[in-house]
Amino acid sequence: MCRTGRSAKPSGSFFRRLDGWVGTAKLGLATLLLCCLSFAQVNHLENAARLLNHGQLDGAESEARQALKTLSTRAVALSILGTIRFEQQRYAESEDFLTKALTLDTHLVGARITLGETYVFENKLPQARNSFQEALRRDPSNFNTRYDLAKVETSLNEFEKSLDVVRPVEAQLSTSDEGLLLLATDYASLGKRQELGAVYEKWLQLRSASDEASLDFGILLNNSGMTEQAKNIFHGVEAKTEANPSALPCLRLARGYLAAGVLDRAEKYAALGLSVDAHCAACNLTLAEIAEQQGISEKALAFLLQAKKQDPENPEILFEFGKVCLRRNLVKDAVPALERAVALAPENDSYAYVLVSAHVADGNLTRAASLLSQLLHKHPDDAILNYAMGAVYYLQAKYSDAETSLKKSLKTQPDQVAASYYLALTYDATGDDEQATALLRDSIKRRPDHGLSYVKLGTILVRQHEYDEARSDLEKAISIVPDSVEAHYQLGVLLRRLGKTAESEDQFAQSRKLEDEQRSRLRLQLLLPD
Repeated sequence: MCRTGRSAKPSGSFFRRLDGWVGTAKLGLATLLLCCLSFAQVNHLENAARLLNHGQLDGAESEARQALKTLSTRAVALSILGTIRFEQQRYAESEDFLTKALTLDTHLVGARITLGETYVFENKLPQARNSFQEALRRDPSNFNTRYDLAKVETSLNEFEKSLDVVRPVEAQLSTSDEGLLLLATDYASLGKRQELGAVYEKWLQLRSASDEASLDFGILLNNSGMTEQAKNIFHGVEAKTEANPSALPCLRLARGYLAAGVLDRAEKYAALGLSVDAHCAACNLTLAEIAEQQGISEKALAFLLQAKKQDPENPEILFEFGKVCLRRNLVKDAVPALERAVALAPENDSYAYVLVSAHVADGNLTRAASLLSQLLHKHPDDAILNYAMGAVYYLQAKYSDAETSLKKSLKTQPDQVAASYYLALTYDATGDDEQATALLRDSIKRRPDHGLSYVKLGTILVRQHEYDEARSDLEKAISIVPDSVEAHYQLGVLLRRLGKTAESEDQFAQSRKLEDEQRSRLRLQLLLPD
């Protein structure tokens, strides 16, 4: 965690904090100790503080180590050494020095604050909370400690507690972009739209909000459903971004507009970022996502090929590449990209789920079932995973297992059509026409646009010689999914039985043509450039 919720590292500004016990305060909290020390002892500590405040860490450490030699100055010296290690981003050593300092002298509030900061960068947020709470108990008027504690509470998803912590200083907090961003994060997370709107009005009055904070605020507004307000924030950043373009600000602005659904502006700024940095893989990835939303998968694939070339081990790029390939029936290209994405990001379940789809499309049902078993081990009651497992079992002709998984899926999420459809297929495969047709009719009632249910219901009714209803269902299926091989074929069978030979042959011809086209598409493989 950092001051804006973005990644950060310590900098010299740490020593210019309002409550900084180094710098302007000159070890203010240790003043009483210093009064009792010899001139040499005081000199070592003051020199260490002065050098530290000017970023001369080696000299500061040398002076602090001199002060370590005397018991009466040891605690403060350890505090300074802990702060030096914090500045050097050597957090484990910083924690060790500061803990020892506080063991010797519990009144060193500055050391306790720095220890809290150290815990933050070590991602030990509960310990950071304890440090800041104790520091605030000893010095309730300390604004920065209160602010740091509130940010920790926000990071721990304790949004009400964060607001409680900053309530005494809310007016002061509202004068800065980072303070307003903290309040906005808490209000947005609690669904307090009215309060978030008030923060937006205060934001418009700021004179010097940074572009980075503005973009964060705009994205937060958009995620909270305040799209028009988000666009206004993004518009305010445009001029400065165009005046001095660099890849990252352009990219962040593009991502903001993409999230807000303003695809033309998103494309403009992603392209601008790419023009500034031709090797910006993230810009190519963003342009690919925009193209996908525009429904131009060929264009998306071209950008993803470039991104993949620039950053071949990026799991997000590999995943998006695999997903678009799968959508375009380039299964042989999708599978290795998705396999690699899963290997690089094994904790991302969505990557594994799409890989399951790729393996099903490739006919590798054993691998698909294995992946689904792993996912179900983590999420045993997930309706979608149980549906997918049931569908794979059905394709493997494991009908009893398919029925179990699909019923479990429907128990968790009764209104879904996909699991109901595959359960109907399972009953059809086992000869239970009654249960199959009942499920299909129910699915059609709930989802009149589900073409596959019409196809299967029509097929069963043809078999049962219920020709009038079957014809109605199959014609409806073709109107919804005109490229359904089965619908055309079954309608051809029905028409032949009714003696309508010419119409029947036309439907059989359509079925053969579609089957050839689909078989050809499944054999396609993307030819990668050298």
